[in-house]
Amino acid sequence: MSFVGESLTSASQLVFVLQSPHSAGDFLFPIISISQPLLYTCFDENVWSKVLLAIVNNRDHRRMEALSELTGEGYREEIIAGNLGDHILAEYKVSQENLGDTCTDDFWDQVQRGNTPIFDIFCALARDLPLAYCAIKAIKSPSKYSIASVAVLQQSSTALRNSFNSILNNVATFQRHVNILKELYSVFDRKIEFCDGDISYPGEESRPTGRGMGLELQNVTFSYPGSKTKTALNNVSLSIKPGQLVVIVGANGSGKSTMVKLMTRLYEPSSGTLLIDNVAAERYRSSSLRRAMATLTQDHKIYPLSIYENISLITADDPALVTKAAKQGGALKFIERLTDGMDTILEPRSRTFNVNIPSDPAHPLQKQIDSLPKKIDISGGEKQRLVAARIFMRFNMEEVNFVAVDEPSSALDAEGESQLFNQLIAERSGKTMVFVTHRFGHLTQHADMIVCMKDGALVECGSHKDLLKLDGEYAKLYNIQAGAFAVNEFSE
Repeated sequence: MSFVGESLTSASQLVFVLQSPHSAGDFLFPIISISQPLLYTCFDENVWSKVLLAIVNNRDHRRMEALSELTGEGYREEIIAGNLGDHILAEYKVSQENLGDTCTDDFWDQVQRGNTPIFDIFCALARDLPLAYCAIKAIKSPSKYSIASVAVLQQSSTALRNSFNSILNNVATFQRHVNILKELYSVFDRKIEFCDGDISYPGEESRPTGRGMGLELQNVTFSYPGSKTKTALNNVSLSIKPGQLVVIVGANGSGKSTMVKLMTRLYEPSSGTLLIDNVAAERYRSSSLRRAMATLTQDHKIYPLSIYENISLITADDPALVTKAAKQGGALKFIERLTDGMDTILEPRSRTFNVNIPSDPAHPLQKQIDSLPKKIDISGGEKQRLVAARIFMRFNMEEVNFVAVDEPSSALDAEGESQLFNQLIAERSGKTMVFVTHRFGHLTQHADMIVCMKDGALVECGSHKDLLKLDGEYAKLYNIQAGAFAVNEFSE
């Protein structure tokens, strides 16, 4: 609004000058009036000609940039599955209010100018050119000009020069603000491939705490957008009772992860029906439904925030619970080894502006750059433990009834995987759990139901013992892994 107001002011001043009885049709006068800001814009020895390092060190400003980054395409799945959109905007507003007037957009104007005296003399002359121009015209046509008319023209040229100078100084700021707003609100432009419902989960009936979620797929077929021939799921029917522990197995590309994405409503079936507690899934409001769901996958990303917020985002702000969740996820040990602990930002946003800094490592500004916070590298297993801690944090919320775990342990060793699965099962508390895994171990042997997928179809379903007796697809996959261990033992 400020920028538009300045633009309207300049336009009105220009119209006034052009329509003035003493300068009507004289286009040279307004050009002379704005000559000074034009000179500064085109020839000013400004900040870009200096040796300069500027560092944005305001905490709220850096947080606003991190929250803006979260709205990018790279975090799309986290935003949708975790209901992060409203929370990001709310946190952004808080940081913006905290920022207040502590950070100015006139930073570059605060940097001392380094113009030559000759340039400053030209600019001073340009500032007085309108008055000299009026004086010359008054001398040539004294009958058309009076002292009052010259004063009016001088005042008009000054107002035009000031407003035009303001526009030139603020146009870059205005464009930057527009881009920030565009990125921030683009989170609402994410195309979700399903229609939102009109009822809240779990519906009108009261649900006992700890009761799991019932899910049923009825003749579900699904193809990913852009895929015209291959179907990821083909006519799948499956019923999962509340509180069951279900393990989905199969070769790569068999449709395991796709089934979980349909259950968590990241996608809608191409055909068929998904029922949640005997109600068509599309009838529920997606936001209320996802509050009752928690997902853990190998694709989840680390947020550009502190480790504390990576665990606690949109859940309870309780240090004791965050520490407990980090311990359950297996992340507490490596977090405690970090200098800043829970306050560590793995990829700190050290926003800097540097101009013409020499490459000499001994240069003072190069040393300053080297002293800035650097990215902290952690292993793939440590990242997965950190993401797992989010799930345990969500377990503290009574409304979570369904947990989907999609091969989160690919970077974990056998011991780490076993500890993660044991902790998840220990914190189950009646919740419905669906595990997707390609490793056969104690998880499949203790599952209430094993679902075996092949080429997008459900080929077998039952307990570990029953499926081994069938001697089908599950038994084949299980024996391949068991045989590999036997060969290793024999070799040793």
